[in-house]
Amino acid sequence: MKLIDTNVVIYAMGSQHPYKDICRRALSLVFEQKVEANIDVETLQEIAHFYHRRNRLDFGLSLFDRLLLLFPSPLPITHELAVVMRELLARYPHLQARDAIHAAVVLQHGLEGIISADRGFDAVPEISRFDPKDL
Repeated sequence: MKLIDTNVVIYAMGSQHPYKDICRRALSLVFEQKVEANIDVETLQEIAHFYHRRNRLDFGLSLFDRLLLLFPSPLPITHELAVVMRELLARYPHLQARDAIHAAVVLQHGLEGIISADRGFDAVPEISRFDPKDL
């Protein structure tokens, strides 16, 4: 059984963008187990929020379910992680709150880094950002 159709996942999110095909490839590498990756529950919340606000909740929930198949053990957001997020925001005031929580996940779980085209993560020298185009 195919766990996730990466074309559906990537093409579902947003309009055309220079990173769209690159990100589809990155998810394919995860699906093919060539890249080890995970998400946090905040990522799932962001997807649910995005589609709910656009009156496309059914589609958003379908995408949510597909991502849970690809990433069956998303990393939790805990009290300790929230404290690290707060510390990151205090140290790096230009960092977006959503980015701070993902950066805190990387730090708390001792991960190698974060896969993202978002250069906002570069403001946090304690983590490495892997651009999807470089995978």
